[in-house]
Amino acid sequence: MTVRPDVVEYLRENISKFHVDALRRQLYEEGVSDIDFADCLAAALRAPKPKKSGASGGGVRALLALIGLILIIGAVFWTFSSKTPPPEKASGPESASGESGYVGHRGWVVRLPKEYVGMSEFKDKGKTHQVVHFCKHGTDPTSFLNEGLFGQMEIVRLEVTPSPFPANATGVVNLTNAVNRKTSANGEKFVLKNFSVGTLPGVLVNIQTPFPRVEAYLLGQRDLYFFYGGQEDDVWRDIVLSLRDARSEN
Repeated sequence: MTVRPDVVEYLRENISKFHVDALRRQLYEEGVSDIDFADCLAAALRAPKPKKSGASGGGVRALLALIGLILIIGAVFWTFSSKTPPPEKASGPESASGESGYVGHRGWVVRLPKEYVGMSEFKDKGKTHQVVHFCKHGTDPTSFLNEGLFGQMEIVRLEVTPSPFPANATGVVNLTNAVNRKTSANGEKFVLKNFSVGTLPGVLVNIQTPFPRVEAYLLGQRDLYFFYGGQEDDVWRDIVLSLRDARSEN
């Protein structure tokens, strides 16, 4: 049995807020195996041991064991039935205006509008391809599957992957050509232009027909940032224009 106090404490703080499967997947990405998770979950759910009050101590312990077993069975049920995305740990301080900072896995940062959160997942085991959906608190994660809803629900998606292009003029040219070829191949009507955020160069694409949307590609020293939104509105601009990559600013 492996019980990690930090994991137990995290589970105690979040078990009433999120489904067990969401917590399991979040911790699995951080190196906690399913077996260790089960042990830590049992410890987190276990009620504090009561003080001895007489000969009934054995009965109390048996009762606690039974309650713990019932809770663990319920936890296993949620593990196999829930599909809620994993919760994010606190990503940054909240400002007086209600805005907050979101810190990505590789150290990049964006500022979120008031009442917005970031919901993250990784597309690979090596955690090199991170996808974050920025949305209003309480948004149903199944909405992320329908890109046609992004505009009306003001959802912004960010994908961060290792960049195949250098963060210089040559890299921007190669990136622009690649984006131009990709969008043209789909037979869409679009407007493409150079774009930058802080020290990050890139390209902005407004697709007009048949499926309107906006895309921005930005080059960091190590990573390629790809923002996707239904429309270039204030929320989209606030999030995209706030991106900071410390490695590219040194």
